[in-house]
Amino acid sequence: MSHLFLNLFCKQSFGQMKHILRSLSIILLTLCAHQGFSQQVFKNVTSSMGIGGQTGLGHAVGWGDIDGDGDPDLGISNQEGDGFWFYRNDGDHFSDITASAGLNGLGANKIIIAEVTGDAFNDLVLRTRSGTQFLFESNGDGTFTDITAGAGIGSAAVYNLADFNNDGFTDLVSVAGDDVSILYNNGDATFSNAVPIAPMPDFMGIAVLDYNRDGLMDLYWTTYGDNPNTLLKNNGDGSFSDVTVAAGVSYTQGAHALDVGDYNNDGWVDIYVGSYSSLSCKLFENNGDGTFSDVTWATGTQGHNDTRTTAFTDYNSDGWLDIFSSHHDFYSYSNTMQKSLEAETFVEVGPELGISGEWIGDYFGHAWADFNGDGAIDFFAAGHIDKYRLFKNTNCPGNWLMVKLKGTISNPNGIGAQVDVWAGGQRISRNLLPSGGFHDFDNLQLHFGLDEATAADSIAVYWPSGLVQRSGSIAANQYVMIIEDSTVTGVHKPAGLSANLSIAPNPANQSAVITFELPQNSRVRVSLFDLNGQGLKTLLNETRQAGRHQLKLNAGELPNGIYLLVLQSSFSSRVKKLVVGP
Repeated sequence: MSHLFLNLFCKQSFGQMKHILRSLSIILLTLCAHQGFSQQVFKNVTSSMGIGGQTGLGHAVGWGDIDGDGDPDLGISNQEGDGFWFYRNDGDHFSDITASAGLNGLGANKIIIAEVTGDAFNDLVLRTRSGTQFLFESNGDGTFTDITAGAGIGSAAVYNLADFNNDGFTDLVSVAGDDVSILYNNGDATFSNAVPIAPMPDFMGIAVLDYNRDGLMDLYWTTYGDNPNTLLKNNGDGSFSDVTVAAGVSYTQGAHALDVGDYNNDGWVDIYVGSYSSLSCKLFENNGDGTFSDVTWATGTQGHNDTRTTAFTDYNSDGWLDIFSSHHDFYSYSNTMQKSLEAETFVEVGPELGISGEWIGDYFGHAWADFNGDGAIDFFAAGHIDKYRLFKNTNCPGNWLMVKLKGTISNPNGIGAQVDVWAGGQRISRNLLPSGGFHDFDNLQLHFGLDEATAADSIAVYWPSGLVQRSGSIAANQYVMIIEDSTVTGVHKPAGLSANLSIAPNPANQSAVITFELPQNSRVRVSLFDLNGQGLKTLLNETRQAGRHQLKLNAGELPNGIYLLVLQSSFSSRVKKLVVGP
């Protein structure tokens, strides 16, 4: 019986399987557990998800929800500068909306998707390779309005964003010429004139972080030449101080790749830089006193040189940040995934995950998001060899929480917030920070791997406003929305099904009516299975509009017994027991 159920589930995506398993009885869960899951791998689902037709070498990648439906949409560009494509996430596939969204004829060096215009939807900040800056305001319906001219961003070259003066509006970081500047957000879809804060020769990537936890967002950037990397401390009065040497984060040659995150869950943001020179990569551990220690060799995170892009990510949902990197020497070491062994040391697992090998990698840009809502973090990569590739994380072993923040006093996306989740006596600390890589922008959502824990014991949110917000226990394997200065809202399910699934009459001996509701346009499949996991009927497999729907089942065609009715959308499923007979 368990073998038959596993055969059934293997025909689904792993994300779909997890949702079905959560809905089935504990008996079915036990049966599947006895068999065990398959090896975790990242599967290339680019074409099967409807992405294709790009020309030239891959370049920049950005994820973000532009229409408020809860799932991340995707922007990608080519290196030649004459290609930019935008895809709406429709759950079971992506739709190319570049033309209909008003985004034709563009290129992109950096793709930023965040809320900067004071409404409910994430906007698109686009820096083209030719040097033109755009601000497209999302209309919330899959279209954008170009408001660049009226926004006052002029000749800015935007590469990151955060709220640097804690007024609740998200400011832009511009790198024009050899200077870094801040464009302060006025809160009305306009920005003040760029305020220069430091020279930045040989700029390559720039990260925002509150490295000393004083409530002010600081800056750290990498270079591609002989100029050293720089850490700028925000003084809170509009000025910034170079504290690179005093903090111990100097890197004397080009370090192309960059990301920041709390790799050891101690509540302090650490820094990882990928070598563009002959030097090793560097992991700088935050000591919590304004200084960092170079723990590269102690942790085995030296990686390789000529690193193009890198990221902290918890690929296996065990609660510890791992390190993904892509390198130019794709013949030798291609992509790498350095797996964290509870932050003590790291081991290379790229080959077994299916993301490393000859003719895989050399990505100029990549970005992470849970695109299919199954709680396992996926990524899109763009580059030289396999030029455009969507990798789906399959058979991810750990339990998880996905947390979306909504600032009301702080900036709308909660950029700069720290969220600590406690599970089984272990703190898992994450910071909502935009990607620091030159061509990278992750979805602005926090992924917490809970490993084997079935619930988070508590959650604490440290908002940029200074507000500390706490909640009690929350069950694992769900999306959570946390609104500032409010309670933790229940569950935020992207593009999912409502709980209203019914069968009447039940038991049924002739006919039965299946009733369900959809919150929005979604492809749904209604299937009937026997208790051995044998698929008997597919009653529906099509896109339906939002609202209440009914299907008629001829129960008289079925032998008396117990059946499972499975209603499944791209992100979730519902299961009901159907009894046929008197």
